[in-house]
Amino acid sequence: MPKAKQDAKQRVLFVLPKPPGQNRGHVALNCSGDPLRDLDYVAESYQSLARDRLQFLHSNRPNGLHTDDAFEAYPIVFLYRQAFELSLKAVIFAGAALLRDKGEEPMPLETLMKHELMPFLKETLRIFKRFGWRDAWDLGEPGLRTRADLEKVVREFDYIDAGSYTFRYTMKTDGTTPSLDIGFEFDLFTFAEIMEKMLARLKDVPEMIREEMQGRWEAAYEAQLEAWANADYEPPDYDSDPPDYEPPDYEP
Repeated sequence: MPKAKQDAKQRVLFVLPKPPGQNRGHVALNCSGDPLRDLDYVAESYQSLARDRLQFLHSNRPNGLHTDDAFEAYPIVFLYRQAFELSLKAVIFAGAALLRDKGEEPMPLETLMKHELMPFLKETLRIFKRFGWRDAWDLGEPGLRTRADLEKVVREFDYIDAGSYTFRYTMKTDGTTPSLDIGFEFDLFTFAEIMEKMLARLKDVPEMIREEMQGRWEAAYEAQLEAWANADYEPPDYDSDPPDYEPPDYEP
């Protein structure tokens, strides 16, 4: 049975905005009618929130992070991971048209709706290759120069945070096992620097792909129009009698 639509006026948590001049917190979501393109913007928002919190810690901890700051790592890593996953998916959705144009099948939707990062990375690199972007993942730093370097980083992320649950909860799905090893240590600032570099490389790719495909479709359409204009055209012979029409047999 379909879920009844909630009357917006009856909401308590997601209340409607106040009258003009009083609606400082007004937001309107899903207004573009293009949820696939909105992935780009949502990914940027996750990244922006994580970056803002990192900047706060940088500015207010000149002598290093405090013990209690460790809990900040959970939402920060989670937000960066969400940004990375959605950025890869945005590229994959945009690149599907390119792959089909090349006679290839894009990633199945059921795989794309999962959360493991390595399959998304491989699909993204396949799209890059079809565009001729062979060195697109050379980030210009040691350990981040080759495809093998990148795959190592993403495999590590998948190993530590399989399925995007490790930094979302403090325990695994059994309700007792810690999601991380006891005393799990890492440099949060180094993690963020690497994520910023990878996300920067992905940022404009979906729109570039869409523009490229739009250009290809327009060129193909113009070429077809030109071919029709230059082709020998013989109008139909309207003077001859049309053939007798016999309707197909109909069985009730």
